[in-house]
Amino acid sequence: MQRLGGSDAGFLFIETEEQTSVCVDLTELVASSPDAPLLTVADIRQRVTDRIHLLPSWRWRLQAVPLGIHHPVWIEDPEFDVDDHIRHRVLPAPGGPAEVDALMAEIEPQRLDLRHPLWQLILVDGLTGPGEARQALIYRLHHSLCDGAALLHTLDLLLGDAAGELPRPAALPPVPPPPTRRTLLRQAAREQAHNWRQIPGMVKSTKHIFETVEARREEAVAEVPRPMGDAPGSILNRPGPAERTYARTILPLPELQELRKPTGATLNDVALAIVAGALRSYLLDRGELPAKALVANVPVSGDPPGTPPRQWGNRFANFFALLHTDIEDPVERLLAISASTAEAKLQLAMQGHDTLTEWLDRMPPLVGRPAARTMVKRSARNPDKADFNVLVSNVRVPANDWRIGEHRVRHVYLSGPIGDDTGLNITVVGYQDELHVTIVGSPVTIDAPRDLAHRFHTSLEELRACIG
Repeated sequence: MQRLGGSDAGFLFIETEEQTSVCVDLTELVASSPDAPLLTVADIRQRVTDRIHLLPSWRWRLQAVPLGIHHPVWIEDPEFDVDDHIRHRVLPAPGGPAEVDALMAEIEPQRLDLRHPLWQLILVDGLTGPGEARQALIYRLHHSLCDGAALLHTLDLLLGDAAGELPRPAALPPVPPPPTRRTLLRQAAREQAHNWRQIPGMVKSTKHIFETVEARREEAVAEVPRPMGDAPGSILNRPGPAERTYARTILPLPELQELRKPTGATLNDVALAIVAGALRSYLLDRGELPAKALVANVPVSGDPPGTPPRQWGNRFANFFALLHTDIEDPVERLLAISASTAEAKLQLAMQGHDTLTEWLDRMPPLVGRPAARTMVKRSARNPDKADFNVLVSNVRVPANDWRIGEHRVRHVYLSGPIGDDTGLNITVVGYQDELHVTIVGSPVTIDAPRDLAHRFHTSLEELRACIG
């Protein structure tokens, strides 16, 4: 058994019919030669079967703890069958980017069956539009199973050449019987008794930490929004139906690097500035730009340096930064964003990446689930304030050898779920010499995602023109 951490379980707490916690990712595949045979479902099945010993979490299913006194556990699924997790779709003609985006928008809001291992692969045929790709592979993984770091390692194990050279056992070990109700209760009670004994000390240390951070916030030159209620209410925070809008685009990584050098900003700052410019333009044209600067929620890895790669679990923290959409000049906006993110990272370091996680680890579902829903309802009752307006993730794929047989991965688009109170998620993936940008929104918040994607290029050009 593997106990879910508090961050893992949190993605179960917030899931509803309107809001899924499933991440839907996409790789486009290019054959080594025009006459190479297309991949088949049998090929995908064989690849997973050959490497399933490297992917233990793909054989796990959830087992709830009676009475909700502790987080669920992962157990080996005695009925696991690779075939249950592999699907096939064919795009309608002409099979171009618009058809791919429409398929992704259709799949994004769909939930996974919590009674089975929480992943699915979809082989997509019918790509005949402009570009090299002729097939695509869609990955659906529940966020409780992995964060961005664990996802990248999982994809490396599935697609990387080096992983195929690792020794393979003759057979997987036998699946142990599921734990009994008594075993689950006894173990959960023992762990929680230990956890609760630590709470008085945690209250004291957490109080000191937040007082220190607040003192720093008061004296800091750059403004950093608080994690709750400092963002302006906007169209981006309106609740919507169980539907999604979706679009992708690609930015040249060397051009962003060139913008970084003369300004002293980080690459992440430049990416946030491009997001800010695109959102400012998009909302301004619709008469929906708040006077107060939009706030971005930016996840960062919580793994200490030197931590071995992992295949499951969520170990991340978040900092909140102003996108300074209230500043018209693109360079001034970039410099303000850079100052805000630098201060936000410093305050996060003072707070500690694990402070919130340690509390979530101790919060049982009987408390955590209703608390999560209460927070969402609180945001809906007060439309003039929000915790943040957009979630922006920025990750780098270190590998460049991902392939399945004669088909190499040409493009990588990752995406995360949107929330009831924030209907826009933007994921930026550095792969080879390109930044792959994915936009997932609610139709209430982003009704023209391809228009927003186009404005990323306009925002980049504005920065280039101003910096020279």
